[in-house]
Amino acid sequence: MLFIWLSTAIACFGQNRVGDVDVFCGAELYYNDTDMKRLYNVLIDLTPGVKWNMGKGWMAAGQLNCSVVNYGYAKKYNYLRLGIVALSKELAFGKDQHLKFTGGLFSRERYGLDARWMMPVNSWLMLQARAGLTSTWWCSTNEQMFEGKKWTPTAIAGANVWIDKWATEFRLSGGRYINEDYGIEGEVYCHFNHCSVGVFAQYHEPYHTPLIKNTIYRHAAGFMVVMMLPPYKMKDKKFRVRPASNFRLTYNAQSDGYSMKKYRTDPEENEREYQTNVRWGTGLYR
Repeated sequence: MLFIWLSTAIACFGQNRVGDVDVFCGAELYYNDTDMKRLYNVLIDLTPGVKWNMGKGWMAAGQLNCSVVNYGYAKKYNYLRLGIVALSKELAFGKDQHLKFTGGLFSRERYGLDARWMMPVNSWLMLQARAGLTSTWWCSTNEQMFEGKKWTPTAIAGANVWIDKWATEFRLSGGRYINEDYGIEGEVYCHFNHCSVGVFAQYHEPYHTPLIKNTIYRHAAGFMVVMMLPPYKMKDKKFRVRPASNFRLTYNAQSDGYSMKKYRTDPEENEREYQTNVRWGTGLYR
């Protein structure tokens, strides 16, 4: 499966003052060849959104998804729908404890609560974890659904290793994901000016794909590219309207579309930037 994402704000420049409001619009392209009826399924969405820095670590964010091309995906994606509506609170305490709590509607049709923790141990090692309690939801101009009958706890923990000489980062993480499955993932990223290139490998519980008889997936691998696009310095204004400013491409070989899936709580979440304002690794260049 190939996934391309255009988002619209660089964390080190956007949302840097209390009261800042950023309005943005990106695009998402999904396509895969897991359907035996056709060569590719294709879905293209426009993703307008807004972020408001409320001060004292509070942030409100919202995003819509508007389908412009749907070839092979479910018909429900043809309608204007909510993508993310979330309120988050970030705080730091102790020597290097960073926490972020988020509640609201998340990606992958999940809603609930999410907590993230990051702690730099030294200049080359950082520990991190996240936990969530979510259920399923769906909201579009055609239908609304909040299941709320089954709440799924998720928990992922891991460590990052930073090699400053080569601006290279190793990540190892594992835990329980939104489909109640377990797995472990290793990642390696090379960080350049405004660009990060990485590879990853996953090992997870056996999953039988219904598309190919007697096929059981236990692992997957791929690569990703996160490219920050100009302008790199945003105008010093309380209200900003911007086009897409980063390009994200992910290729996942042997993806079963089920295993080790995570939700996003921020419309601009990507693998290059950390979800807390931690001064470590790429966070040193904020």
